[in-house]
Amino acid sequence: MIARTGKDNFFAAHYDWIVLGVGILALVGAAVFYALAIGEDADEAAANAVSSVARLQPAETGVVNPDMSGFATATRLVRNPVTLAEIRPGAASFLASERRVKCKCGAALVGDVKLMPKCPACGAEQEVEKAVVLDADGDGMPDEWEKKYSLNPSDAADANADADSDGFTNLEEFLAKTDPTNPKDHPDYLDSLKLQLPLKETYMPFIFLEARPVGKTWRCEFFNPSQKDDYGRMGCPLTAMVGEDIVVKTVSQKKTPSGFTLKSYEKKTAKRTRKGMKGEISVDVSEATVVRKSDGKVLTLVKAANKKSKPAPADVQATLLYERGTARTIDVVPGSEIDLNGTKYKIVDVKAVGKGGEVTVEHSISGKKTVIKALE
Repeated sequence: MIARTGKDNFFAAHYDWIVLGVGILALVGAAVFYALAIGEDADEAAANAVSSVARLQPAETGVVNPDMSGFATATRLVRNPVTLAEIRPGAASFLASERRVKCKCGAALVGDVKLMPKCPACGAEQEVEKAVVLDADGDGMPDEWEKKYSLNPSDAADANADADSDGFTNLEEFLAKTDPTNPKDHPDYLDSLKLQLPLKETYMPFIFLEARPVGKTWRCEFFNPSQKDDYGRMGCPLTAMVGEDIVVKTVSQKKTPSGFTLKSYEKKTAKRTRKGMKGEISVDVSEATVVRKSDGKVLTLVKAANKKSKPAPADVQATLLYERGTARTIDVVPGSEIDLNGTKYKIVDVKAVGKGGEVTVEHSISGKKTVIKALE
């Protein structure tokens, strides 16, 4: 609280002496006047009047209640200080002291932050006075800001309007410190994007079964347990040489592309222990590296034990909820692209983190990356 008041109210503090002095002067003057009127010597009359006042004794009728009006006035001024005179910082006068503020610890500080930036009692920083912000229509947007962008400071309805049709209200643009009249200057659309749980895993359409040497290269065999073969049975074989597209292997030799290319093959073995057996055995853990043609994603498949083996995960899929305008959900995987009000973003990564998940999104033009998180 800022106070501008005198160090002491002289009249409130000494009113009793002032009243007594005025009374004595009036009594002496009356005595002199009376003496002159009746012909008595003026000096003698004055002396007699003073002597009479000195002989006055307090009444013996009991204790007289004190007059608390002065104390009440002083208390009111402390609680609600007023400015009696405008003064320079650090200066004082009979009616107004230097400017003061009250610290949280209760100490009275010089009001000018430049003169005393910290409280000497507790070390706390002084609070800077905030300028008064006018908002005539109470819509949350200051009058000065509304006038700057040709809005009506007397119409609260323009807070929910969209002056530049970029999908954000004028109030949202004010809060984000963007230009409400420029459709290219607006808050980030990703602020309206939320990740919905749980994440979903997508799997490879086939498993890697074996590899056979062909000259100086390799031919790898794959198997799709969910696709029918030439005889209508579930389970379709696929094959490819290193560097070739993986295609469906049919009796008629008709090649049906799978959307993947065999990039490389590496023969590997590892030592494993099996239940009920002593010691370790050598297990074939050879790897076939494939490339998904749709987005260039590289995946490594370990040799499956048999045709009943489960396909390896290909992607972790996430569902994003976009709440700007008409709400809609968007299923995304790494490498996919989304369009939000004409602005394009690329999904860089989707991954599970503890009981939640994260989606990393990249702005297609600026390259800025944003991570959208969610917890169960």
